[in-house]
Amino acid sequence: MSDATNISEVGEFIYPHLTKPDTRFDDAGLYKVTLKVPEAQAKNMIKLFEDAIQNSIADAESNANGKKIKVAPKPYDIEEGNAFFKFKMKATGINRKTKESFSQRPAVLDAKKNPIAPSTSIWGGTKGKVAFTLRPYFVPAIGAGVTAQLKAVQIIELVEGNNKQLNLFDEEDGFTVTGQETNSNETSEVQTSSDF
Repeated sequence: MSDATNISEVGEFIYPHLTKPDTRFDDAGLYKVTLKVPEAQAKNMIKLFEDAIQNSIADAESNANGKKIKVAPKPYDIEEGNAFFKFKMKATGINRKTKESFSQRPAVLDAKKNPIAPSTSIWGGTKGKVAFTLRPYFVPAIGAGVTAQLKAVQIIELVEGNNKQLNLFDEEDGFTVTGQETNSNETSEVQTSSDF
């Protein structure tokens, strides 16, 4: 299969980890995003994924000496008229060929293709495109399939959620924090989210 870079349709980002890797289940870190695209607009992407999956299965079957090949879970789902495509990139690791360690991150660009600062907080609901490569794999226990390797994203509409919770309530008379107490709360919040 080629290493061609594909560009997605514009979609909504779900649980994006694009400027800081997710280390919850993998200490090496994982950049990832799920892209929600209306199914009617995702037909070309679905075909691209399905063709790549079928090619991966055919390759595995050609080396299986007639054994039945399982189909691995697909890197996309269709639910309630929407397609959800899952893209990911390892943040760190060891190169299988060179045995050298690597560190990488996806390129994150704005609508005019300017790089976005790594400090930018990209929240769910952001709209954009994903550049990706479909990589085939075969693991006997899991099956043959493809993974959608994240390369870059282009942000069309940025959602930063820092103040979302502030709009849930009306202002009331009563307890008010001082600047010092606010800093104290922020510190304890960071500590409670750490792994002990």
